[in-house]
Amino acid sequence: MKIRNYIFIILVSVSFLTAKSFDTQKYLNKIHKPKSTSGFKILPHLPPINQDTTSACWSFATVSFIESEMQRFGLDTVRLSVMYPFFHVYIEKARRFVETRGESRFSPGDLFTGVFDMVQKYGIVPYSVYPGLVNGRKTYNHKRMYAQLDSLMDQVKILQVWNEDLVLQKVREILYRFMGVPPQSFTYRGRSYSPKTFLKEVVRLPWDQYIMVTSFEYAPFYRFTELKVPDNWAHNDRYFNVPLNDFYRGIKNALKRGYSVAFDSDIGEPGRIGKYDVSFVPPYDIPGKYIDQQAREMRFQNGSTTDDHLMHFVGYRRIGGDDWFLVKDSWRTAWDGKVPGYFFFHGDYVKLKVLAFLVHKKAVPEIVKNIKLNPNSR
Repeated sequence: MKIRNYIFIILVSVSFLTAKSFDTQKYLNKIHKPKSTSGFKILPHLPPINQDTTSACWSFATVSFIESEMQRFGLDTVRLSVMYPFFHVYIEKARRFVETRGESRFSPGDLFTGVFDMVQKYGIVPYSVYPGLVNGRKTYNHKRMYAQLDSLMDQVKILQVWNEDLVLQKVREILYRFMGVPPQSFTYRGRSYSPKTFLKEVVRLPWDQYIMVTSFEYAPFYRFTELKVPDNWAHNDRYFNVPLNDFYRGIKNALKRGYSVAFDSDIGEPGRIGKYDVSFVPPYDIPGKYIDQQAREMRFQNGSTTDDHLMHFVGYRRIGGDDWFLVKDSWRTAWDGKVPGYFFFHGDYVKLKVLAFLVHKKAVPEIVKNIKLNPNSR
């Protein structure tokens, strides 16, 4: 066995032993963990919803962001349907699957664009007219639906049934069974709408005024790039890539300026603990002073940082020299602690584990100016 393999085993063993002896509560006290949401500058948002057994976090987070943007603009405060864009994303994924002869990714995961693109193509509806729940269900459970959809697409590929109309019909039948039929028209506050007229007349956000930002060395900085993660099935390349300092400062400044931020993050970490409502980076992983662009890049390249969850930043405060972010979270563990539906993210965790964020351009003028300074940023 090579020496470097011995070194790797030793490092892993030391890390494991350190983790086992690590006193989480003592460390959280040391870094002044928030005890409640008190003291945060909390931005307007609707209460969290538990996504339960579904892989639709991207829709929960991005729809939550849209709801907050509507409130910030002084528009109607309305709970929007998280399952309406989710339904249509599956239709578009099936279409792409047929077009690529089974090469395109077909799974429930997605990103911010899964909502933004579907909303602009299909419109949007209130939650009250399309909750995506059938047969009196109160919570989401998509296990059987995913299994049936995957089985269908496996058969499509094996039998080479590249008939788009037929495949989309079969996909719709499964979605209808588990989620219900999305409305083509509905009444809201005494007026009749279609999903598209509701988007235009009620939601009416400036869709071209939002920016997605990332921070990785695999692409040039201050250029738009593709976020290279499996759930980017459409290969969206509209992520503006900036150095980590700009990235982190952009999130913090946006919140301080009154703009909420949707974000894509890794949550499969020992420092994410539901019962404490907290996500932090344990020092046995990497001490905070060593979290930089290279540390972030290494974890992304070796697969220890993945895009497994999207959430919504709705507040910020500083305690004892540390940055803390209030996160609205739809994942089940967000209901394990004393602040149901929320997490407190330590600044180090944001620097190391947040892959990308979505925000209004006016929230991050320091980043947007670099687009204007680089006309060839595409």
